[in-house]
Amino acid sequence: MNVVKTENVKNSVFKLKQLLGRSLEAVDQEIINRLNKSIPLINDIGKHLINASGKRLRPLLTLAMAAQFNDYSKNPIILAAAVEFIHTATLLHDDVVDESNLRRGEKTANIIWGNEYSVLAGDFLFAQSFELMVETKSIEALSILASAACKITQGEFQQMQIANKPETSQEVYFEVIGKKTAELFGASCKSGVIVAGGNIEQQNAAYDYGFNLGLAFQIVDDLMDFNNLPNKMGKNLGDDFKLGKTTLPVILAWQKSNAKEKKFWIKTLKELNQESDDFINAIEIFNKYNIFEICKKKTQEFISMSIKCLEKLPDTEIKNYLIGLANESVERSK
Repeated sequence: MNVVKTENVKNSVFKLKQLLGRSLEAVDQEIINRLNKSIPLINDIGKHLINASGKRLRPLLTLAMAAQFNDYSKNPIILAAAVEFIHTATLLHDDVVDESNLRRGEKTANIIWGNEYSVLAGDFLFAQSFELMVETKSIEALSILASAACKITQGEFQQMQIANKPETSQEVYFEVIGKKTAELFGASCKSGVIVAGGNIEQQNAAYDYGFNLGLAFQIVDDLMDFNNLPNKMGKNLGDDFKLGKTTLPVILAWQKSNAKEKKFWIKTLKELNQESDDFINAIEIFNKYNIFEICKKKTQEFISMSIKCLEKLPDTEIKNYLIGLANESVERSK
């Protein structure tokens, strides 16, 4: 069994991007070429959101996993572009469902072009991602990413069903974010190992690394709605609270709250009857029960499991950066 190196690696995402720079450029070019072949409005919407995207983390994971097996060929690049299209499509649909007006500090596509065009553009990007997957001629890679796309949609449905329900169990919450967020992380990683020729054990280890990393990322997202600056989040502070979203901090606070505090959660989250100081009151309850610290501890548990999974993968420089990426995700800001 390989032994995972644990030296402290800093700025891992930046270093991975440097190491995989040519492949990332090829991914961007593949995305541009596909959008240029579409009708002008789809091109405009797709480029708007992709240009406003963050660290390209999911396609980066696909490339990094393939590179661990010394595969810098066309197939990982095509899959990485497909992964970015899937992710971008989900963002377009998310913003319509949430009626968002900001994403990473920029106006959302639905605010600029309207809900109808945003939904259709998302549908196009989903379809385009499947065209890309087929080009790899890998049924296994197609299967894992197609399954991820289905589960993302299921997760979106389930997230809507638990909205305004702070009494939701942690088990249900983790099922939802597993589908909505973590599944694509896992599939991004596994598909890279598949096309690079890794064995089944290595494929599954890559998936587990990505899945646990995705769970940690979503919890951090939940926290950022309550304790980060709007310009770092790229959206308004407290957006999730205003919508009555059921996130881990809310679930934990509900479980610990007394009768009076539960009435507060019913009024603000179930009934969406919110006053100007309710957001501050919510944070006070979180602080009373150390909710932020509990969430961070849970995040660290997933990060530790994620890093453990890398033991099954080759000992490479990239592996060290994947370890660093996981560790840095706890303190990340978008």
